[in-house]
Amino acid sequence: MREISASEARSRFSEVFDAAYHGSPVVVRKHSKTVAIISMELLESLADLEAKNDTLKARKALKEFLKSGGTPMSQIKKELGFD
Repeated sequence: MREISASEARSRFSEVFDAAYHGSPVVVRKHSKTVAIISMELLESLADLEAKNDTLKARKALKEFLKSGGTPMSQIKKELGFD
């Protein structure tokens, strides 16, 4: 992964864009801030991966909830005064 300064990214924008477009992320640093320039395809893949991970965590949490008996929503509403 290539790493460059913000001023270099400005002066070589088309090169940075082409690298990201072809699947090579570019890290740009400006003072203490860091950003990554990536292709939309990579961004969508990362979003899909995150969604799958969230789904796995939710399934695991539901399984643990059902195994432990959990607290029914009706009981929670009653305890909070939302009957």
